[in-house]
Amino acid sequence: MSKSAGVKDLTTLSERELAKLLTQMERDEQAVSRRRTRLHGRIDFIRSGGFASAGPNEEPLEELLEEERELSTQRNELHYRIDALRTEQSRRQRGRRS
Repeated sequence: MSKSAGVKDLTTLSERELAKLLTQMERDEQAVSRRRTRLHGRIDFIRSGGFASAGPNEEPLEELLEEERELSTQRNELHYRIDALRTEQSRRQRGRRS
């Protein structure tokens, strides 16, 4: 998925739609960040010699690392979208002050 996927022309959104979309993107980012933080804990535990599941072969480290890479990509894409939304909000606010 590219950074621009799912991001339509923000200039066509109303102020309310823009704010609602920004709030949703921020919530999504927080959820992904929480998942990623828990995953980092599991990875650290395995690297220290523990097992993150009932047995050593049930949750290989590589699978966790791949999941972490996917979550990191998703989080970066959300940050890109959030930045675009905030930029559009700022542009509009500057326009009202001028």
